[in-house]
Amino acid sequence: MSLPTPVRCVAIVAYQGVLADESTAFRSVLERLPDVRVFTVGARLGPVAGPGGLQVVDTLFDEIDAADVVVVPGGLGSHRQPEIVRWVHRVRPRWVLASSTGSALLAAGGLLRGRTATTHWLAKPLLERHGAVVSDARLAIDGPFVTCAGLASTFDAADVVVRAVGGAALVRAIREEVRAAAGAERPACGRLPRRAGLRARAALRRQQPSTTRSPDDSSWRPRADAPVEVELELEER
Repeated sequence: MSLPTPVRCVAIVAYQGVLADESTAFRSVLERLPDVRVFTVGARLGPVAGPGGLQVVDTLFDEIDAADVVVVPGGLGSHRQPEIVRWVHRVRPRWVLASSTGSALLAAGGLLRGRTATTHWLAKPLLERHGAVVSDARLAIDGPFVTCAGLASTFDAADVVVRAVGGAALVRAIREEVRAAAGAERPACGRLPRRAGLRARAALRRQQPSTTRSPDDSSWRPRADAPVEVELELEER
């Protein structure tokens, strides 16, 4: 029988344009882990806006040198956030959870080269272009990277970590808590806001070679040549 794997620090990345619903879905699960601290990490302190609402950055990238779990939600303008990949590379978390275009951002930085990954269906060509093995599944697990297609599968991605911490019993317990909380917050009438539709456009630009040292951990094999920047546009519809 495998021993439980404690998780002490979860860092959820936020940037201007990040999808609020994916960020909130990950948080709603991971914040219920026992004895965990959840940070919203970014380049600048304070609120950042994206489709669906605001996220508030409470911790800077430079302030976290290690994290058990890093979450990279999808969003608008990820091409303007090269520090995200550099920081993920530096902290070498045990799990990296990425949803929709968050997976494309990691692939563009070379972290998914040769790995199996998934993303929103419109962004799959970007994964292929950057050397990832594209899966048609809603969820793909390869080494420390857990990627998912979008909002509905964020819960499945988060459950990978929950299961490692407390097994199937903890997964069931947290799912029930999340369902109960969602039921309490649901409006009695009226329409829920529609999730942002996704349209992706890639604009590839070579950057200077990264000077970040490759991790010694054999589970991390980021590509050695210059990262490629990818522009992703999301539109509300």
